Amino acid sequence: MNKETTILDDDFKYKMDGSCWKFVPPYSEGIWNLETGENILKHSLLLLYVQLTLIFILTSIIHFLLRQFQLPRLVSETLAGLILGPSVMGYFLPNVSNALFPPQSEKNLYSLTIFGYIFFMFLIGVKMDLSLITKLGKREWCISLSLMFNLLLVGVICQTISQILEPQEYLDDWIDLFTATTMLTSFPVVACFLMHLKIINSELGHFALSTALLCDLQSVILVNSYNYMDIITNASIRVGIKAMALSLSLIVFVTIVLRRLMFWIIRRTPEGKPVKSSYTIFIVCLVIVVAVVGETVGIQYFYGPFIFGLTVPTGPPLASTLVEKLDTIVTGLFLPLMATFCGLKSNLRDLSKGLSYPLVFGMTIGLFFKLIAVYLPAVWFNTHSTDAAALSLILTVKGIVELGTFGTNFNKQVRNTGEFTVAVVLILILASIIPIIVRKLHDFSNTYPGYQQRNILHGASNDDLRILVCTHRQDDALAGIRLLEISHPMKESPLSVYGLYLEPLTGGSTPLLINHQLGQKYSKSGAHRQPIIHVFRYFKAEHPKFVQVQVFSAISPPKVMHEDICWLAFDKSISLIILPCHRKWNAKGELISDSQVLRNLNSKVLHKAPSSVGILIDRSRIHGPSSIFVAPFVYRLAVLYMGGEDDMEALAYARRMARSSRVHLTVIHFTLSKESGYARWTNTIDDEFLNGLKKNDEILGNLNIIYKEEAVKDGSDTAMIIRSMEEKYDLVLVGRRRRSDSPFTLGLSEWCDLPELGPIGDLFASSDITASISILVIQQQIIRDEQNEALGDQSLKFSK
Repeated sequence: MNKETTILDDDFKYKMDGSCWKFVPPYSEGIWNLETGENILKHSLLLLYVQLTLIFILTSIIHFLLRQFQLPRLVSETLAGLILGPSVMGYFLPNVSNALFPPQSEKNLYSLTIFGYIFFMFLIGVKMDLSLITKLGKREWCISLSLMFNLLLVGVICQTISQILEPQEYLDDWIDLFTATTMLTSFPVVACFLMHLKIINSELGHFALSTALLCDLQSVILVNSYNYMDIITNASIRVGIKAMALSLSLIVFVTIVLRRLMFWIIRRTPEGKPVKSSYTIFIVCLVIVVAVVGETVGIQYFYGPFIFGLTVPTGPPLASTLVEKLDTIVTGLFLPLMATFCGLKSNLRDLSKGLSYPLVFGMTIGLFFKLIAVYLPAVWFNTHSTDAAALSLILTVKGIVELGTFGTNFNKQVRNTGEFTVAVVLILILASIIPIIVRKLHDFSNTYPGYQQRNILHGASNDDLRILVCTHRQDDALAGIRLLEISHPMKESPLSVYGLYLEPLTGGSTPLLINHQLGQKYSKSGAHRQPIIHVFRYFKAEHPKFVQVQVFSAISPPKVMHEDICWLAFDKSISLIILPCHRKWNAKGELISDSQVLRNLNSKVLHKAPSSVGILIDRSRIHGPSSIFVAPFVYRLAVLYMGGEDDMEALAYARRMARSSRVHLTVIHFTLSKESGYARWTNTIDDEFLNGLKKNDEILGNLNIIYKEEAVKDGSDTAMIIRSMEEKYDLVLVGRRRRSDSPFTLGLSEWCDLPELGPIGDLFASSDITASISILVIQQQIIRDEQNEALGDQSLKFSK
């Protein structure tokens, strides 16, 4: 045995053989205290500072030059590494390269890189919403299974070609690593890419995130199962089972014990307040402990922090605080080092040494098959062709996770710099080209194109009806609850109600979306929200079996408040958004408020909503908290039907209400009289819709439903009929949108002051109506699909 033993004594280290060398401390005494011939860059800590400074400055310069192409910062970071590494500086300025990036300094840079990568994976888990799993549909499962089959197929093809053309064992290992890394879909990479494009909250972004999440979970199970099987095969069954048991024990501990700890921290935090710094520091320490334990028991060092991040409840207060405290230093300092480090380890002159026939073939055919494996199932499930192509590219993008995988395995499975350079260059090319193509394909102004029907008309009659009730004050909440009471929740058609209190942001505060289901302490600053929260909880207490209620508060500037409404509606798969009208009346029927801010908010929601929208005009004379207890024995309900998608949506909601014997529904179908001068005004879809109701006796055979027709010649007749019935009903449902040349509103549309309410809603909100009545103006979900729009236009036929 020839072991070396070292003893530290002041400034020297001595070996047992008597030789010694001078110990260089990591820090420097300063440039003015240098000894003769001393190189200040020999101090490791100072050298690290210089390296970080060079990397940051060069990355910023490259990113500034490339900003017109809107490329991800990952491209600039990788290019900075290539320039500072042997590809450029090491070739043209070898002495400078050896001084600034000596081989012995790689360990320090690599350790810092790993440290940042751990917290990056933790933050990705924190930002990730596990509720996406509950919303996975057939299309996500189909695409993920298609991608998994594509991975296995390409892997078998590449291995077969490799065995025939270049049967080296080490090449087989490299082919396995390269194929698995490039063919798999990484959720963190997709999430970062969508955030870069600013479409993570869009319907396409949600679709891509859900699919990437499912693919990533499948790949984690597949890869770890393969590793355990390899241990059982090459080592022993006992060792494999022990590794699996330890790994599962860590996962169970994180998902159960640490998750409960996270909820305990949330409960200790008052509503609207950030989490204490002591809790944040404690969680940071836990992340490091979980990473070390995970690496010890056989899980890769970043899997433990990622799983830990998943256990943190999304949104404020905990997740938002962790992101706010850690995101800047992790994404701004630590994480870029991974991309730059991979560039430093690459050498473009060795690129040809890493290329082989199996690798080139697998890379080409694999990426092509992956694009097809996403595109075809997406189109099959009625995704627009351009969005399906964009989705294929989004799920093919590569980024920091793939670079981290290759960087971590550099000394394990990569046999030469050329192989590593091939991987880095491929990731660099994909990260540069895909954003440009996606921007050309996807319409970024269309956030919610409507791939799925989120409305009442197309929903199953026995499914729960999801309604988002927006409120600005307590009277809005009370009016919304009175409407929900009429909606008749029961076992066959339960209600899921989401109350959203909209509070304008004041001062320099931070926008918040507060979830009132987390059991946080009440804060004095949030005391004004409690009456509204109690209104919704009272409704839940009145219907404990058939109603689910969740209450949120959105605190944001009025100009962007519609984003909170639309996102919550999209995230919760809402079928109907209820907005309060911007006009308010008192108990005497006098107009007391006409808010232009609320009117603009309603208009923005109507334009961008991912579901149907109803604007509630509350002109009832019952106000105050006591109004919730005053419920008439019979509700008189009317639907004004003139044709169109919005009227069909209104009638579909009314039919649901009429399931209760306490609701007496009158369907008033407006038709054209012979004196109107219009020979024909038909809508094929409307005729089929009403005929279907009559054939099924849903109207004519129901004792509490009355169907009647009113013949009119123009808008003036329509207005007369509406004024004559204002005292007859408690609630009137009417569609919002009308064609400009519709004879039913001819003359009314020209004088419409409130287009967001439509001509009929504008009439009910005018001073001409003084009766105590409530009106719900409904707009059906807008499906922004070119084919559907063309089909809808063809269904309307008009002749004079």
